[in-house]
Amino acid sequence: MRPLVLALAILVLSAVAGRADAIVLVRDGRPAATIVIRDAAFRAAPAVPARNVAGDPDAKIKLAALELQRYVRRISGAELAIASDAQPVTGAAVLVGPSRRTEAFGVAIPDGLTPERVEEGFVIVARGDTLLLAGNDAGPYYGSYYAVADFLHRLGVRWYMPGAFGEIVPARATIALDDVEARERPSFRLRTWWSHMSPEMEADELVWKLRNKMQIAEDQILAIPRDSSLRAFLPADLLATRPDYFARRADGTVDPHFPNLSSAEAARVVAQRLKAAIGTRSSIGFAPDDGTPADHRPESLALSQRFTDLLGRDGVPADRSISEEWFAFVNRVAAEVAKDHPRVIVTTNGYANRHLPPEGLSLHPSLSVMFAAIWADTIKPLDAPNSWHGAVQARLIRRWTELNRRVWIYGYTSTMLVSALTPVPTVRRVARMMRELRDRGVVGFLDETRQAYMEHGIPTYYLRARLEWNADLDVGATLEEFYRLWYGPAAAPARAFWDAIEDRLLASPLLGHEDRILPYVYTDELVATLERHVTGAEQRARAERHRRHVAVDRHVLEHLKAYRAMHAAEFAADWAEAVRQADVMFHHRRALHTIDRFFYTPETKDERTRYRSAWYWNLTDRRALYESLRDRTSGRLGTLVALAPRTAAFRLDPADIGTHERWHAPDHDRRAWRALDGTVPYYAQGLLDARGVPQHRGAMWYAFEVDVPASVTGRPVWLFAPAVVTEAWVWIDGRYVGHRPYVDPYIRPAPLHFDVTRFLTPGRKNLIAVRVHTGMNLTQAADGFQGRLLLYAPNPPR
Repeated sequence: MRPLVLALAILVLSAVAGRADAIVLVRDGRPAATIVIRDAAFRAAPAVPARNVAGDPDAKIKLAALELQRYVRRISGAELAIASDAQPVTGAAVLVGPSRRTEAFGVAIPDGLTPERVEEGFVIVARGDTLLLAGNDAGPYYGSYYAVADFLHRLGVRWYMPGAFGEIVPARATIALDDVEARERPSFRLRTWWSHMSPEMEADELVWKLRNKMQIAEDQILAIPRDSSLRAFLPADLLATRPDYFARRADGTVDPHFPNLSSAEAARVVAQRLKAAIGTRSSIGFAPDDGTPADHRPESLALSQRFTDLLGRDGVPADRSISEEWFAFVNRVAAEVAKDHPRVIVTTNGYANRHLPPEGLSLHPSLSVMFAAIWADTIKPLDAPNSWHGAVQARLIRRWTELNRRVWIYGYTSTMLVSALTPVPTVRRVARMMRELRDRGVVGFLDETRQAYMEHGIPTYYLRARLEWNADLDVGATLEEFYRLWYGPAAAPARAFWDAIEDRLLASPLLGHEDRILPYVYTDELVATLERHVTGAEQRARAERHRRHVAVDRHVLEHLKAYRAMHAAEFAADWAEAVRQADVMFHHRRALHTIDRFFYTPETKDERTRYRSAWYWNLTDRRALYESLRDRTSGRLGTLVALAPRTAAFRLDPADIGTHERWHAPDHDRRAWRALDGTVPYYAQGLLDARGVPQHRGAMWYAFEVDVPASVTGRPVWLFAPAVVTEAWVWIDGRYVGHRPYVDPYIRPAPLHFDVTRFLTPGRKNLIAVRVHTGMNLTQAADGFQGRLLLYAPNPPR
C-alpha cells in the first residue's frame, strides 16, 4: 500500500515563530506548549519495547509522549509538561495518541485490528494552537509513537544507527510550525529483521526500529512458520501407534519429525492441533525442520513432479524439490483449519526444497507463504543484467504472488552468510528492489541479519528501514542528507568511498552470499581508490564528531587491506603471515567495537552469543587453520616437504571420460591442457557468461608436478590442500590415492588430506593428478581448487 499523504509540508521552525497562525512549542528556549495524553496513558508506566510483545496501547502512548518530551528538550533545552486529558490545559497543546481532546479536534485517526493487518498508520495535523500526533496503537501497532518519531524527523532528528552514536539532534531555540495535515500508511504490512545480539544491543535496536517505523512484534503481524514448529502439531509420540502418519526416509526408516505427505489423516491431525493452539490468534504457522526433509513413501513420491531444487543436484533424490507434495499437504491442513476458523491465516514457508512454487496445484486462500531464497546472490539488485540469480529470484517471487496474496520475504540481509566482515554495502540493491516488490504484491519482510555495521555500512540498514515504510522514498535526497549530516565537510570523499566499494561489487561477474568470492572482487585498484577517498575525508573533517565518523571508514579500509593481505599470504602458503594479518584484522575490529558495539561484536563459539558478528567459518576459525598449517610446516609440529606450483595443468572433462582414458597417468599428453591458477575458482578464469552462469559443471582435472626431496625418504608424508570443492579423487604417478567425499560449496575448510607416504618417489618430480567434480548444481558455483596443494612431514611422536 502506498503511503497516503494528504498534504506534504515542511515544518518551518524558527522562521514562523512570529506569525499569528503558527503553533509555537518552544520560544527562545522556553516551553510554550503542553503535551496532552489520555488519562489512562498518563497514569500508565511507559512501554518497554520487547520483541514479539504487542504492548499495552496506553503504555505505548506514554512512551511516545516521553520520547517527544525528551527530544524537544535536547533540541531546544525546554521541557514540555505532560498532562492528562482529564485536567484543563490552556494554551498550545500537543495531543499524543487518541484522547477526549482528539475527539473534539475532529480528525480521523487510524484504528482497528483485523487478521490481514492493514490498518496501521498515523496522522500529523497542526491547526491553530493544536498539534495532533496520533496513530493506531492496537495490538502490535505503535502508530502514535510513529507519529512522534516522524514529527521529530521533520524537526531534523535522525537515528542512523541504534544507540547514541547513531543520532543526529539539531539545536533550535524556537520550535514553531504552520498548519499541516499528513496521513501515512506503510508500503508493507510486515517490516522487520532479527539477529542474535546481546540484550543491551537488542534493547537499543528495538527502539531504533520504532523510531524508523519498523515493527518489533512480527509474530503478531503474521505468525512466523519457524523451523521445526511442525513438531508441535505432529508430535513424535504418535509414532508408536500411528507410524503411517510419518514420512519415510530414503533408506526406508521412519522420520519422526516429518509427515506422510500423502496422508489425509496426518493432515487432519496437524490441523486439529493447530486449531487447538489458535486461541485468540489471527494467524498460526508451521514448518518442518531446517534443511531438506522429504517423504520417500511411494504414495508421496507419486505426487512429486521430480523438479530439481535450485540448490540441488540432478539425479540426487535428496535434492529434488518437494513443493508439489508439501503444498498439497499444506492445502489439506489449511482447508481443515478454515472449517472452524475461516478468518485465521495459516502460514508456512517456501524455503529450502520447498521454495520453488508448485506447478500442479493452486494454494488455499487462507494461506500465507514466507519465501526464503537462501540460495540466491545477496549483492546485486534483482534486475541486474549480470545476475542470473536476481532474474530467477524475481520470477519466483512473481509466481508466488500470483499463487498467494500474502507472500512475504525472509531475506538474508547479513549479505554474506559466511563472512570475514569486509565491506559489502547494498544500498543500490535495496533502493532498486523495494518499489518493485511492493508493486508485485509482496506484503513484507522478516530478514535474518547481523549487527556488524562495519560490513554493510550505515546507509544500507537505514535506507532499508525507511523504504519498508515508504517504498516511494526519494533515495537520492535521503542519501545526500545522510552523508552531509554524518560527515560534514568530508561528505563527498566519504560517499565516494562507499560508492566505490558498491560499484566494484555490482560490476563483478561473481555472485554469491559467502565471502569466498570476495578476494577476487576487491582489487589493488579499488584499494588505491579507497585510500585516496579516506585520506581526502580525513583532510576535510574538522569537527570531532566528523573525524570520529571518518575514523570508522579508516578502520574499515585497514581491515580490508589486512583481509586481502591475509588471503595473499594464504595463497602463497605463508601461514605465519596469514596469522599476522588475521591479528591485524582483529586489531581494527576491536577499535571499531570501542567506537560503537554495533560496528562489531567480538566473535565467539559460545552458543549463547552465536551469530553476534560472524559465527560459521569466522576469522577465529580461519586463524586457527593458518596457525595449524604454520605449525605443521615450520618445524613445530612438522616440516614442509614441497609446495605445489600455484599454476596447475587443467582440463575440463564434460563427457567424464578422464578416468577411463587415464588422464592421471604420467605419460598422458597434457600439451593441450591450459594453465590455471589453483588459488582462483575455475569459473572465474574465463568460464562465466554475461549473467554470471558458470559454463561448466561436472568433472575437471588438475595436474601438479611436485619436486619431492630425497631427504624425506623413510619419513611419513601427507598431502594437504585447504579447499577443493565439491568432490575429489587423487592419483600420484598414476597410482590411486583416495577419494574425498562431496561437501557443499559453502563449507570451509574443505580439505584434501591424505597420507601419501607409500605413493611418493623421493628425489624426483612426482605427478599429482586430482579429478574434481563440481556437483551437478550451478547455483552454488563450486570453486574447484581454492588454495595451494602441499606436502608436509609430521614430526616423529615424542
